[in-house]
Amino acid sequence: MLKETENQFRRKLLEDINDICKASDGLFLDEANFELIFTLYQRYRIEFHNYMNERNRKEKPIIKMDRHKIAAAFFCAILKAMPIGKKPGFNRFVERTANEQLALIFSVLYIVDKFNISDTHKTEIDKGIYNLEVKFPECIHSDIKDYKVNFIMLFIDKAQRQIIDIDSEKFQPGSLFIISHLFFVLDAYSYQKNFQLVKEYLS
Repeated sequence: MLKETENQFRRKLLEDINDICKASDGLFLDEANFELIFTLYQRYRIEFHNYMNERNRKEKPIIKMDRHKIAAAFFCAILKAMPIGKKPGFNRFVERTANEQLALIFSVLYIVDKFNISDTHKTEIDKGIYNLEVKFPECIHSDIKDYKVNFIMLFIDKAQRQIIDIDSEKFQPGSLFIISHLFFVLDAYSYQKNFQLVKEYLS
């Protein structure tokens, strides 16, 4: 990762952490764990490459870290590092899930939605789409309709966390691609929703 990009990510992460910590006096930035995020990101990035090279020995593909893979690697790194600390006695949902919130906000709302590593020219519709907020599906068959809450609840499960924990014996490198593909699907869903909005506005 270019130093300029890393600094940009650091600034955005700190901004998101400060926003989340405003929700409770029991939340705070753990600076040591914040620094750990970038070490872990590099380890997860290497896992992407190793896993693909192992599965494609004959083809020897060039593995590109597109924004969905970058988002997945940061998502797992944030969950592993847990840069938001919690004081004892603060156990509301917003406090228990502060790091899961951060992982989702930074990975989806910033890397997938706003960060673009491509220099390709965009159409007028694309420009309009990228200026809109990402759209999430509605969970119509769940008691909790908010997709973001359901998503966060998936990753507070300890068994689920072990599968994406790079230091766990139960770590499954393929889970990185599942998360990456999930981010791709969210990106595609949001694009189509916003495409309709922009098309109606321009017509």
